[in-house]
Amino acid sequence: MGNGSGMTPRRQPQNNEAARARMIAKQQYLRKRRRARRRRLAILLLCAILVLAVLGGAVFYAVRAVIRSLSSDPQTVPGGENKEPAVTVSENLPQTYDTDEVLTVPMTEAITQPPAPPPPDYSAPHVVMGKAVTPFVTDTVKQLDEEIDCPYMIMMDAQTGELIAAKNTDEPIYPASMTKLMTVLVAYENCESLETTFRMTYGIIDPLYLQELSLAGFVGNEDITILDMLYGSALPSGAEASMGLALATCGTEEAFVARMNERAASLGMRDTHFMNCTGAHDPDHYSTLADIAVLMAYIEQDETLRTIFSTYQYTTTATPQHPEGLLLTSTVYSRMVGNESGVCEVVGGKTGYTIQAGQCLATCGERYDTGRRFVCVLAGGDTKWKPVYDTIRLYEQYSQP
Repeated sequence: MGNGSGMTPRRQPQNNEAARARMIAKQQYLRKRRRARRRRLAILLLCAILVLAVLGGAVFYAVRAVIRSLSSDPQTVPGGENKEPAVTVSENLPQTYDTDEVLTVPMTEAITQPPAPPPPDYSAPHVVMGKAVTPFVTDTVKQLDEEIDCPYMIMMDAQTGELIAAKNTDEPIYPASMTKLMTVLVAYENCESLETTFRMTYGIIDPLYLQELSLAGFVGNEDITILDMLYGSALPSGAEASMGLALATCGTEEAFVARMNERAASLGMRDTHFMNCTGAHDPDHYSTLADIAVLMAYIEQDETLRTIFSTYQYTTTATPQHPEGLLLTSTVYSRMVGNESGVCEVVGGKTGYTIQAGQCLATCGERYDTGRRFVCVLAGGDTKWKPVYDTIRLYEQYSQP
């Protein structure tokens, strides 16, 4: 039927719907192509990163092997074969030296200087002839809580064992590197001579590095004296120095740890059990603040050990690997000078840290006016500064003359 004009009716709506459908289909197709292109690019990028990482690792280890071959001879192993030691990373602490200008003043009269004290005798075994104290509580002990940030704390008279202040004193803790107080003591008492040398190996260093333990900076094939390893264990908390002490004095770490536990029992440390000489975490490696305080007070009675744990920096004996010696820096005195309390001077100490133990600090402080000595031990700090500030606060507020 016509519309009176002789023209055919238009079908524009149907054509528009068809065009719209084609456009939507085309857009969906383009979106799929873009997504597929992005996926391909992401896969290619990941592959490139993986290849670069593999190549970078290969170059790193190749360069390290070349440097090691130039810096030291390969280890000699049983059977007469020379094998390269396992790869590790050993970081040398930066060496810095302080110089003081000396002013020369003309003198009209000669000044007689007192004779210098004889050097210490390092050629014979040493036994600490001190007396172990037993912590005891009096009515005057301060039971602290919010005054101290660390969850575990003890302050004790180093000569008598009287508790001055306490917070969860007898609760079991993980001692972390405060363990090395006992490591140094047992090695010191069981070595033939502090001048005896021990050859460090990468077989010792590598497992400790993989455990992410602190290292002093000694390297494989380096001949190190017992005295230098004592400082390496005490100051930078070097795990390889501690292991070297164990092997040099007892042959195996197991035998050395057995002596550590025997020595702990002889000092009355009834709630302490060691599993290793480094302080690495182990569920069966535990102690209490009271026991660590007894150990710290005992060590402070020996002149050589007191000197070691009160030293800020020490340079080891020169070796071919370290021609100028290795500079060791105390983790205690790099966090405090020792006189911040104004009434006591920190005359020795040891830090410690593992994730399970938190930040730990054991120190011995001596009053300027009376010479009275105290031991403070803190554990469980959530930052390395919490035990430091708590220690200063304890000496300042609770160290009575």
